[in-house]
Amino acid sequence: MKLTFKLLVLALFSFISYADTLSVKQQQAWLEDINFYENQIRTKHIEPFHTLAENDFARLLKELKQDLPLLSEPQVEARLMAITGTIGDGHTNYFMMSGPHQHFPLRYKFFNNKLRVIDTTKQYQHLIGAELKTINGLTVEALFELITPMLPGVDNQFSAKARFEFYLTLHKLLLGLGHVKESAAAQFEFELGGNTLNEQIAPIEMSEFAKLSSAFKSHSDKLNMLDIGMPGISLGLLKDKKIAYFNFNAYPSFEQVISECQALQKQLKTVKSKYLIIDFRGNGGGSFYTGLAFSSCLLPLDQFDWKTGVFALTDEHTFSAAMSNTVQFKQILNARIFGTPTGGDPNQFSESYRFALPNSKRKLSVSKRYYPFLFDNTDAVYPDELIETSWLDYQQGNDPVLSAVLAEIEK
Repeated sequence: MKLTFKLLVLALFSFISYADTLSVKQQQAWLEDINFYENQIRTKHIEPFHTLAENDFARLLKELKQDLPLLSEPQVEARLMAITGTIGDGHTNYFMMSGPHQHFPLRYKFFNNKLRVIDTTKQYQHLIGAELKTINGLTVEALFELITPMLPGVDNQFSAKARFEFYLTLHKLLLGLGHVKESAAAQFEFELGGNTLNEQIAPIEMSEFAKLSSAFKSHSDKLNMLDIGMPGISLGLLKDKKIAYFNFNAYPSFEQVISECQALQKQLKTVKSKYLIIDFRGNGGGSFYTGLAFSSCLLPLDQFDWKTGVFALTDEHTFSAAMSNTVQFKQILNARIFGTPTGGDPNQFSESYRFALPNSKRKLSVSKRYYPFLFDNTDAVYPDELIETSWLDYQQGNDPVLSAVLAEIEK
């Protein structure tokens, strides 16, 4: 694990702190939490030391306990987040946002390895489209190398980029790393149209940050999507209704799929759709058994071209159950995969056991199952047709992945 995540980033910048250190009472509470954390990792994870050596895990926790008098609370959390990251699977996570936190008011997305601003508050609208270069002098490349090994929900390099886009906004994480100050703006440098823009930006409350998503229209805004009674799955009927396009961006309950199946079958029989597209882009997971129930609802419909007419769409956010269903639909629905590689590893530790620390109430998860969905030596489900969305496509609301599938059907 790269010298145990470079000795946990040299104990997180060797205790550089811009927040108050813990009181004696707080130290005792965190000591109890750390002991509880260790027990949960050891007893609840199906194989806790599949990547991190057990003696390294014990040493890292011992050092953290010894360092408590020197640390602030954000630093303790960053250390626990980093230790959890070294365990090495995307379902074993420390959720720093389960406690009080703020965000810098910027939403980012990578395009051709450039991290661009895709949304922000009214005050910084002039930054939309700009490429982020540095925060307090540290480059995006350096921040990526520093932060990604700590992040929750990371199975491979693709989900690492997706999580980094979000967690780079988390003020408490950067505070715990000693890179920003408490109650102070940070210095951001951007590039836009060949010009350098420097901004002092302060964090905002989560309630305000949650209003940000993207300033650009989604491709789905152009489609007439129908509610089929399965929350998280909507239906678009394309090309004179001969194509059934399902936007599967979240998981309904198993029971909701079963109860609405007959109505969906009747609807599809009426319109006589022949081709099937299931879009898992942006889907972070749920229960793959629900996805299997959905596939079992579609399979009896002989009207579909089950030989060459089924497609699944994926991207770096396709994770956990969505990644699992992608593999399964390729196998049982004969689906061809278009888009970019999944953020989930098909041979994965999975099925989260969730718990909270007794004093701080911070939330965590550990993997309690292991699924080898593919026996190949791979880290992602790679598409049959690799199609990326350019910055220009994104700005204009174009969807080159869906367009490629429609062109394939027309052939």
